[in-house]
Amino acid sequence: MKAQKVELFVCPMATPADTTGLQSLADSGKIKPDTLVALVGKTEGTGAHDDWGRVWADVVLREWTGKFLGIPASEVAKQVIFVLSGGCPGVITPHIAAVTREWVEVPDQSGAAAGEKMLVVGRAGSDPMPPEEVGRMGQIRKVAAATHVAMADAGLTDPKDVHLVMVKVPGLTTASIKDAESRGKTVVSHDLTFGPEGAGVYANDAAALGVAMALGEVPESSLSDAVVRRDWNLYSEVAMTSSGGEKRHGEVVVFGNSITSRSRLRIGHAVTRDFIDAEGVRNALRAAGLNFSALPSETDLSRLVHVFAKSVIPGSDQIRGERITLLDDADAYQIGKALGGMLVASVTGRTTNYVSGGERNSHQGPPGGNIVAAVVRRDA
Repeated sequence: MKAQKVELFVCPMATPADTTGLQSLADSGKIKPDTLVALVGKTEGTGAHDDWGRVWADVVLREWTGKFLGIPASEVAKQVIFVLSGGCPGVITPHIAAVTREWVEVPDQSGAAAGEKMLVVGRAGSDPMPPEEVGRMGQIRKVAAATHVAMADAGLTDPKDVHLVMVKVPGLTTASIKDAESRGKTVVSHDLTFGPEGAGVYANDAAALGVAMALGEVPESSLSDAVVRRDWNLYSEVAMTSSGGEKRHGEVVVFGNSITSRSRLRIGHAVTRDFIDAEGVRNALRAAGLNFSALPSETDLSRLVHVFAKSVIPGSDQIRGERITLLDDADAYQIGKALGGMLVASVTGRTTNYVSGGERNSHQGPPGGNIVAAVVRRDA
């Protein structure tokens, strides 16, 4: 039988067009055309719907990947999933994480060493999402369907084995709104920001509810257009989503652990209590396989491959009983990301962490909390 062997390589980027790290991996044979399954990363820029830094990076990376695979850039999405999150305020280093998956022959029912579940990945693209579906049930259902496909591609059947679902979906732009309305359709919002009623947060949260629906975290009967960004009791503990006006369909990457995997990597996740919960970040490292009591040692951190985190602004102006002024700050969106980047870096001792967010409230994690997932290499 064949089993997955997954690797993840993090490449810092000097500019949004920097592909030197990827090229070095290709030249060394660490990534190959038949093993590259996803590029996930943070790009410098505003993080807004018209973040040209993210768009620039997307175009350049697709061109590079097309040449690497020997196919037109327009065909890349059929083989490699892209999840690029814009905005690197504070101490978030722009970077790309290349995810590879090799299929290796193993004896039937051999399992991983010592019966330990190790990392597997699955990918899927959704059906096209027209602008009238953004932030609504149409988008929720299509993300849910793609998540099911990605789980099957990963060989996962139990939602409890899923520790991270990364999704990139279309957002709204002036042009796409005009298109919808020219066809007699309505859109969820004309606000193109990531503010509380912005189209960007509606897209992100519909995608998160799609993941929750697919994994059984929220029953479909509880979902409707009316609950998106209204009922915060509905959420996913493993969804990390983002949106962009350059997208026309959703892209999904599922990360989980399986007994059949031959990877030397393992993923785990945890949820922070609030913006200052460093212990929640440490719990994600422990869930992935690092064994420490108080603080991780340098030896522990040398086994840490990557961290993915959300940094959503709480809806309350209170943290642990004390008032904060973040909700009144004009730059709250950027500050929210920067705070998350600092929190994660304070634990990991590195700045190449994937931290997205900045929006106020989300269906990505429980009210006030944020999702953190860590990938760790098994101790030799």
